[in-house]
Amino acid sequence: MENIAANEPMEEKKQTSLFRNSLNYGLYTSAGFILISMLFYALDVDRTGWINYLTFIILIIGIIIGTKTYRDKYCGGFLSYGRCLGSGAIISAIVGIVMAVFTFLFYQYFDPSELQKIIEIAEQNMVDKGMTDEQIDQAMAFSKKFMSPIGMSVSLVFGMAFWGAIFSLIIAIFLKKNDDSFNAL
Repeated sequence: MENIAANEPMEEKKQTSLFRNSLNYGLYTSAGFILISMLFYALDVDRTGWINYLTFIILIIGIIIGTKTYRDKYCGGFLSYGRCLGSGAIISAIVGIVMAVFTFLFYQYFDPSELQKIIEIAEQNMVDKGMTDEQIDQAMAFSKKFMSPIGMSVSLVFGMAFWGAIFSLIIAIFLKKNDDSFNAL
């Protein structure tokens, strides 16, 4: 009975460390996103096309570094698949929330004209693909519902959660390390 009670604070410490570590790496990853976004804005870089893949790369790097740090620093080099997945999910959730707030503030207050540029680029891409005027009008009517600061922020939270979950499922396969010390006896 005493051993169980003695182990509870350690387990509580690990849970706190998982959240705290994931929160920190979610904030670091968000800072990376914001820095890159502002750099591209300042340099007037077109943020469509291949640039969108940079978002995935930054998120993947944040999940890997955050989860690996937690495994090695707080768990003695061992971490179950579920805890790896949890770390990635928390990091992704934090990134989604921070980036949603940043996106809302940016498009609502900092530079609302950027939103119009995005709409114009989307429309031009449809013209370039050879869509008819009717198809473009339908697509733009649908897209404009989401092309508002609040619409983009909400879709960003869900998008980041979705992609973060997908990436975390895969990353956890490679970062998990089970403690097999009892099997060696």
